[in-house]
Amino acid sequence: MAKYNEFENDAYLLKTNLLSITDFAELEQAEAFTFSMRATQIEQGVYNITSFSLTDFVELHRHLFQDIYAFSGQFRDVQLMKGGTRFCQVQFMDEYASNLFTQLNNENNWDSLEHAAKRLAYFKSELNMLHPFREGNGRTIRIFLQSFAKQKGFLWAYDKMDRNQYMQAMIRAVTSEDLLEQLLLNTLTSID
Repeated sequence: MAKYNEFENDAYLLKTNLLSITDFAELEQAEAFTFSMRATQIEQGVYNITSFSLTDFVELHRHLFQDIYAFSGQFRDVQLMKGGTRFCQVQFMDEYASNLFTQLNNENNWDSLEHAAKRLAYFKSELNMLHPFREGNGRTIRIFLQSFAKQKGFLWAYDKMDRNQYMQAMIRAVTSEDLLEQLLLNTLTSID
């Protein structure tokens, strides 16, 4: 976890964690453990993503982080920045999210790996720019879009991506999705 807004994000996470943890390294470990436990429930089918609405996306975040943060499943109310990237301004988040999820729910079928990579890169970069939560955006987006891709007939092997290349592609995706699209093309397979 990194500090990525003008407020002291680490202090905020310590203040709002549900386990009364006061040491940041200990909080990171507890967060990793509780997240892993909840993500495993998805893999085992205990928790299912059944549709791809904004409500389902927010509920997924709540599910993944309910054991660690009081703000799980709630949109942030502060401006966020990470490095040189400024995420969606708070005052525009509701409209941006509504438009984005309307697009997602009206998405046509993906008829090739290339088309799947292009559309997945688009939704990945747009959801990242929305960045609606104080913490856990990347993990929530990844799990949500893995399920969305599967519903479209494609498996996304996120774990096969080189982390550094992925981070560079995400930074670049603010202006161009080309690197992200290529990485996705290399980690997508058709279910058929």
